Amino acid sequence: MKALPILSLEGLAIVLKKSLPEIGCLQNNQKMDFKDPVIQEYLTQGDGFRKLAAKYGVSRTTIYKWVIIHQRIHNLPPTEKQQLYSTSSMNSSTKKSTESQLTDQSMQQQVAAIEKQLQWQKLRADALNTMINIAEKQLNISIRKKPGPQQPEK
Repeated sequence: MKALPILSLEGLAIVLKKSLPEIGCLQNNQKMDFKDPVIQEYLTQGDGFRKLAAKYGVSRTTIYKWVIIHQRIHNLPPTEKQQLYSTSSMNSSTKKSTESQLTDQSMQQQVAAIEKQLQWQKLRADALNTMINIAEKQLNISIRKKPGPQQPEK
């Protein structure tokens, strides 16, 4: 088995710095000299976050955050692509509100139907109670169950 060389801390730092973009493990304290080309490539060439993420080995969310922060710091307007996506997300929210209105309407219909069923069941219960009361009076027997524990028969 081949022995691995022992590296100093500086040597280890150099090796890690070179391998970070390859394995996609960039830290938050990454220097701006790496972020700038990625941000500029997004802003000037219009490459998407996925393409840049694959090219530089950084997650697309990280690149997105870099771009947004850069735009806010430098008071840059959103790109056409960003405007397109923000507009399309607005359209999807109006679709959702329309869907929620339909859902609200159908829920109101269900509530109305359930209230009608409840009213019918109350009428039915009243009718059954009235029938039991009449039967108890006419037949002179007790039909309703008595409350409390049952007494053993003697």
